[in-house]
Amino acid sequence: MRGTRITQLFALGALAAALTLSGCKKGKDSSNAADEKQEPPPPSGTMSLQGMYSYMADSGIFVDCATQERWPVAHEGDNATLERAYGKAKIAPGAPLLVTVEGGLDLRPKVDGRGKVTTLIIQRFVRSWPRETCGWMQPVTLEDTTWALLELKAKTITVKVNDKAPYLELNSKKASAYGFGGCNRFFGSYETSERSLTFGAMGATRMACPEGMDQEQELFTVLGSVTRYEIHGSKLLLFADKELVARFEARAPLE
Repeated sequence: MRGTRITQLFALGALAAALTLSGCKKGKDSSNAADEKQEPPPPSGTMSLQGMYSYMADSGIFVDCATQERWPVAHEGDNATLERAYGKAKIAPGAPLLVTVEGGLDLRPKVDGRGKVTTLIIQRFVRSWPRETCGWMQPVTLEDTTWALLELKAKTITVKVNDKAPYLELNSKKASAYGFGGCNRFFGSYETSERSLTFGAMGATRMACPEGMDQEQELFTVLGSVTRYEIHGSKLLLFADKELVARFEARAPLE
């Protein structure tokens, strides 16, 4: 009986010693973790991103449309494809280009100075959107807004660097539609109610241009076929019944 009691006491003593050592070890680890404070890592994983990309002096910068955060772009992954697309776009050197990419964020050494900076790693270049932007941040209306032409019959509108881009304006005070077709200025009337929109016959100046006349004439034809419209954010969509015939983007409200 006495031997059993001694055995139990030894067992309890060993258990208490083990718990004490375990507590000391945990206390030491938590202290070290507190002492070694680290910066929280940037978001990781693959994300679909749309933003304004610019490239100059062997350096790419991406400004995210959703958050307006600005990140340098790493020279790895599918970055070479993005750079080639930027080079093929008909924009001024260093000008921003709207692009859609898939990628993630990681810390990379700064180009100038010590330390690291959150950097965008392009895993896949999706496409570019010439002449488009992240969009006008304020609410826009059909009337009294400058609408820059983006597409006609699903064809992207191309504009040379120094050329004036086609646009459309609907002036509510004058009840008139006018704009620029790429070569000539045009003007006419319009009627709108609810989501319906129709244009009257358009008049235009009669300048002759070496390029863009066919595109301009197609714009006039398309406007004559419009029956309704939709506005999605900063984009204006014009329809001929169910067919999408033109896309515009709001640039800025009229003065």
